[in-house]
Amino acid sequence: MKKRLETDQVIESLIAAMLGEEATLRQQYVFRENLRSLVRLAKAEQVMDIKANVKRLTGAMEAHHARRRAKAVLLAQRLPGILTSAQQQFEFN
Repeated sequence: MKKRLETDQVIESLIAAMLGEEATLRQQYVFRENLRSLVRLAKAEQVMDIKANVKRLTGAMEAHHARRRAKAVLLAQRLPGILTSAQQQFEFN
């Protein structure tokens, strides 16, 4: 037996509240399917928001790592000059 979802229960109560008992089966069906479409749309928007937030957070991490790599490359380029001057100070002092 299929478990009835909370969303389905809410949809049925909305149908009863909005259309009442005098609504035809077709009116109930159309209203029910429109509400289900809204639920699907809301879920899709929520997933898109989550993905955008994750991308923004991981993008910030990638930018941080890129800065660290750039600093490491700059240090590696300057390192021979630093070592040479340190060696000269050691030799002459």
